[in-house]
Amino acid sequence: MQSVKKSICPARSVLNLLKGKYTLEILSEIIDGNIHYGTLLRSVEGINPRILAQRLRDFEQEGILSRKVLPTSPPQVEYKMTNKGIALRSIVDEMKKWEKTYGD
Repeated sequence: MQSVKKSICPARSVLNLLKGKYTLEILSEIIDGNIHYGTLLRSVEGINPRILAQRLRDFEQEGILSRKVLPTSPPQVEYKMTNKGIALRSIVDEMKKWEKTYGD
């Protein structure tokens, strides 16, 4: 059996979570409250619906957000940050500040 090599940097798992395409854009939209799939699709410029659905599934599996199907016609899906997801707010905010200060 091959042993799993631990990362030298303890922040690696967070970086791996945030490195996906459109991840920060999606989190930035959801982090301030509940939001529907269609709203996300319209507000994250250039995102493919398949990519959005995959990223949302990834976040749900990681425990970053919860998904609720609303009893409407047609059905709507609402996403809400979990406590684990809300804890990412300060990281996302700091990344935005860094970009404003040092970004190109």
